[in-house]
Amino acid sequence: MSDTNKYLFQVNLKGMIELLSEHIYSSPNVFIRELLQNGVDAITARKGIDEFEGKITLYLTHDEDTPKFIFEDNGIGLTEEGVHQFLSVIGQSSKRGELEEKDYIGKFGIGMLSCLVVSNEIIVETRSLLKNKGIRWIGKADGTYVVEPSEDIKEIGTRVILTPKKEWKSLFKEEEIKKNILYFGDALPIKINFVSEKGNDVLVDKEPVWLSSEASKEDILQYGKKIFGINFLDSFKLESQVGEIKGIAYIMPHKVQFLGNTKQNKVYLKRMFLCEDVKGLLPDWSTFVRCIINTNTLRPTASREALMNNELMAKAKNELTFCFKDYLKYLAVTDTHILSQIIKIHHLYIKALALEDSDLLKMFIDYIPFETNKGDMTFLSLRTYNEIIYYTPYLDDFRQIRRIAGSQGKTIINSAYSFETDLIEKIKVTIPEIIFKKITPQDILDNFEDVKIAENQNYIRFEKKANQLLRSFYCKVQIKEFHPVDTPAIYVANDQAINNKNIQNLSNSANPFSSTLQNFVKKENENMPTLCFNKDNEIVQKLFQVEDSFMFEAIVHIMYVQALMLGGYPVNKKEMEVFNNALYQLIILGMSDFMEKLDF
Repeated sequence: MSDTNKYLFQVNLKGMIELLSEHIYSSPNVFIRELLQNGVDAITARKGIDEFEGKITLYLTHDEDTPKFIFEDNGIGLTEEGVHQFLSVIGQSSKRGELEEKDYIGKFGIGMLSCLVVSNEIIVETRSLLKNKGIRWIGKADGTYVVEPSEDIKEIGTRVILTPKKEWKSLFKEEEIKKNILYFGDALPIKINFVSEKGNDVLVDKEPVWLSSEASKEDILQYGKKIFGINFLDSFKLESQVGEIKGIAYIMPHKVQFLGNTKQNKVYLKRMFLCEDVKGLLPDWSTFVRCIINTNTLRPTASREALMNNELMAKAKNELTFCFKDYLKYLAVTDTHILSQIIKIHHLYIKALALEDSDLLKMFIDYIPFETNKGDMTFLSLRTYNEIIYYTPYLDDFRQIRRIAGSQGKTIINSAYSFETDLIEKIKVTIPEIIFKKITPQDILDNFEDVKIAENQNYIRFEKKANQLLRSFYCKVQIKEFHPVDTPAIYVANDQAINNKNIQNLSNSANPFSSTLQNFVKKENENMPTLCFNKDNEIVQKLFQVEDSFMFEAIVHIMYVQALMLGGYPVNKKEMEVFNNALYQLIILGMSDFMEKLDF
């Protein structure tokens, strides 16, 4: 193909600006960040060849009602060739070469365009250290620019002048500019001055507390309170050679949602604020902390509002995970009071951490609390007072059997929470002398004392009538003897029994596949849910004597649905209607008897 057939892509600058403002940058105030970034990078470049003290100065003046914003740095400046190459070519950055990854914040070549989101033109006045000659570049939103000599800037460096669009004048108010400078640049290692008609303010001029090696724990906690508005429980350092990461993790003083919002932190790139999202950089279970982190070598996205989730970040994540582990191990030796508070509040996250580290598991397992049918208990209490520790991974099963299991002397862990069943499996391997046993409602039922039905006509008649009554609900009835006696009945069903019941309900409906669904239901009584009536319960004892069919049906229906609800099982429409009707009829019957006694 000949060169005569080749063409250059054309860039619609207006469309590019719309792309930046509507899709790449989340807020128009990022022009402050981009100016700061360019100023810091220019100073960094000059420091590579010249000894001097870098500084950034901001000026805010007013021409009638229109503010004028001037951003000035004493960095390396640009030559005329550099102005044409780097200011006027989209995607071409001056930060290229050996120092690109190590020293410069930005390198995408689109940052300066963010100024055209808020201003119709950009005036850049610059004097290069390499060619001591002043240049003025004026770029407009229509895609045109002008370059001309200028002696307005006497010192080496660069000055950017912006006049805001009418709709963005609010961003150029003094307090708004100061707020955004501190938001993006409060950790920068460069002095930043703000000059206005009111005077000169030094906005940034010292090492941030969270990066200072001399800061005390009290100073760090006070800083965390100032930034996040939280009285944190404790703090510890985060460091990783991969990504050149340093920072602070603050321990939340209260419980937090497990899959919490990762956009409540502060992440800096080369000490310029980048984003609030640490997703991918810290473990998922780390949401019990708030973090302030600086990285020098992890890569940002093009918008510089997030970090790229790549192999380097994965390696850094592994190193930061060790910081959590080392911190907890350190507390175990130096401050057991703080450690006990952390475990008490954030035990769910400690369990997640122990799940992936056998040493931590052995170190902390005795102090970790578990929910049991006898209340919250530490694992030390569980292993001390129980030869066998029972557990169930299903919340509905736990709710159903907790009282009855307790009366049988069993201690049951509710392991339905995240990580708990997996943690128990790991404890089995790590500490094999501890005996665990998974338990189900069926196991509880198998431990109930059998009742000799044939020896009592009331029992025979009761079981027959109750089975006939509950057959339409796909439930069988048994009389058992169990504790506590104040529990009149318990509904017991394993997964297969519940599935059979659901299929039976569908097969009895108007479902077009009802005849086919019947083939999947096991034979009656083979695996059906069971309603166990407690022989020694006072209500059940009286129910054995009830002759009236109407009252018998109403009471059995009420006890059946009540057992469903107490066991945490779903109640379908048919069951709820029967329950409400039975309750209504008993209320009417009771009111009628009462009125008869009053001779109405």
